Amino acid sequence: MTVTVPGPALPVVDAEPGYRSPYSVRFSTPEVERMAGLDGAPWNDPQMQACIPFDRWYTPETAAQWGPWGPRAYRYPAPAGRFRGRVARERVVAVAAALIGLDYQHHHVPSWSPPADWPHHPVRSGRRGPGLDCSNFIGFVHSYALGITLPTQVVTQSEMHRSTTEGSCFTHPIQVLPATDHDAFVASLQPADIVYIRSEAGVVSHAVLWLGDCGVGPGTTPLVLDSGSSGLLDAERSSIPAGVRIRPYRPVGWYARRTSHAHRVVPD
Repeated sequence: MTVTVPGPALPVVDAEPGYRSPYSVRFSTPEVERMAGLDGAPWNDPQMQACIPFDRWYTPETAAQWGPWGPRAYRYPAPAGRFRGRVARERVVAVAAALIGLDYQHHHVPSWSPPADWPHHPVRSGRRGPGLDCSNFIGFVHSYALGITLPTQVVTQSEMHRSTTEGSCFTHPIQVLPATDHDAFVASLQPADIVYIRSEAGVVSHAVLWLGDCGVGPGTTPLVLDSGSSGLLDAERSSIPAGVRIRPYRPVGWYARRTSHAHRVVPD
């Protein structure tokens, strides 16, 4: 599956190139409209992804300040066009899909690849270079696509009620969608909604991006796009690798059983 993002802004080396997903994404809006502006600065420069200049990404001072997480992400400005509704939702999904193959790591920035002697936050996928965790993935794609700033700590993100737009003193409310009846909940969701998942202890510990009718796969099982750990099986009974991948949201699966609620961040 190929998702085109203008310019070299989101270069991703697939951490598991041998995996062939049975899932893909599709869009109903014109690409030229959906992806407008992403071929210009700062979106077209991967060295702009952090809040500090590129020549400071790997300095001792950065290691002392941010440790294994690396520098925080750059807060992208709101795009020049007025992106709302379906075009805005598909813009977020398209940016997220461009990161498919990125590894799972506790980093803030997708292009940040620390040297071997850098402090490392252990993850099950090991130490393989660039990557994002679940809530930093969600935060990055909303910022990059629409200039919407979200908290990147998953519990804080799940509890937010308003989001901000860089360069503006205004905020907009976030719609909270409670997970009650499974079928009704799924029917209420739209592409780019954020679904939050509880751990066995009952605390929100994971966030996924809902694909809705942007997700394509065998059968009718809903699909999500997230940065998660490995082990979940796809429709062909193959293990889905860790990192940014499309995953099924099965009615009896862990995601559905542990769903807390959803947020609708993208303005209608």
